[in-house]
Amino acid sequence: MRTFGTDSPRFMAFKLAGDKTTYKIPLAASMPMSELLELSDAAAKGGAHVLRAQLDLLRKYIGDRADTLTASEVAEVFTAWNEDSADEGASVPE
Repeated sequence: MRTFGTDSPRFMAFKLAGDKTTYKIPLAASMPMSELLELSDAAAKGGAHVLRAQLDLLRKYIGDRADTLTASEVAEVFTAWNEDSADEGASVPE
C-alpha cells in the first residue's frame, strides 16, 4: 500500500523592507490544489483577476501586511515564488 502526503511542505521565506518579520508562502508543489486552481483561473481571465488572486493569497499567508505592498513588491514576491517553485519542479500558473 502507498501512503501519499508524507513529504514536508516546502516554503519560500522572505522579508519585506522595513520589516523584521520573516514571511513564508508554500511553494507550488506544497500549496493546496484549490489555491493553485484559483491562481490558474485568474491567470486565464487576466487583468484584475490576477491581482485579486495574488492579493488574496498574500493575505492568507502574510496577513494584513499584504494590504500595504505596492504592485512592484507583489510582482517581486510572485516572480521569486515562481522561480523557487520551478526549481522544485512544480508547474506554476502564469
